[in-house]
Amino acid sequence: MPKETFFNLPEDKRAAICKVAIEEFAAHAFEQASINRIVAKSGIAKGSFYQYFENKKDLFLYLIQLIAEEKDRYISPVMRNPDQHDFFTLLREIYLSGIQFAAEHPQYAEISRKIMESKGTPIYGEIMAANLPSAYEIFETLLKNAIVRGEVRADIDINLFAYMITSMNSIVIEYYIEYLAQQYNEKMMETIDKFIDFLKNGIGEQSGGWQSK
Repeated sequence: MPKETFFNLPEDKRAAICKVAIEEFAAHAFEQASINRIVAKSGIAKGSFYQYFENKKDLFLYLIQLIAEEKDRYISPVMRNPDQHDFFTLLREIYLSGIQFAAEHPQYAEISRKIMESKGTPIYGEIMAANLPSAYEIFETLLKNAIVRGEVRADIDINLFAYMITSMNSIVIEYYIEYLAQQYNEKMMETIDKFIDFLKNGIGEQSGGWQSK
């Protein structure tokens, strides 16, 4: 988290620093991003930067937090009344809101893409460790509710499938970026629909998919 001195800055000054930093991390992967370029474009001294942040990672994780908070505002309307949708429709709406968010915030989407491409690095592991548990809890709750409503088979291992859906969410996006496109767009829903259809045929109640013996 930024130091108190950063939050003591005027709001427009903080916003200007974050704007330049987002541009830098959208243009360069974390390891290649430059504090020197950020401070030069922000018009602040390099010494001032270290009065605001511990290091580059501190700034980057703060920006990831801001991006996540903004994305939550897109998803919140979908999650406000989850009982209005069956599990698979709700899952599709969650993904769709994420795509809309990315389309309207291309720099954020580019930062996310670079994170996905950095798998195996310490910063990737740290970001995943910080964000996956909350996503897992959301899908766990949705699955429990779906079982009660008869939308999902009651014999599934909820913990296992909540983990799988959380993980596969990232994998589907990674697949789309690597093999189908270099940016987020509406066509991504074709990939998402294939994933959701796979889930529906596997765990949907009376789906005709695999049955335990």
